Amino acid sequence: MEKEKNLAFIDGQNLYMGTMSDDPKWKIKLSRFRKYLFEKYNVEKAYYFLGFLNEE
Repeated sequence: MEKEKNLAFIDGQNLYMGTMSDDPKWKIKLSRFRKYLFEKYNVEKAYYFLGFLNEE
């Protein structure tokens, strides 16, 4: 039986704010995070969104 193929959509701003608001702050290595997603959730493709909206 073939494993499911999964996609991950990562909100970069939430990931950043979630890790920087901890005490002590910690940084995430995206390459290791990607490997974790593949090994744990069988994520074949991961999309990382980091955007800026100008409110003016």
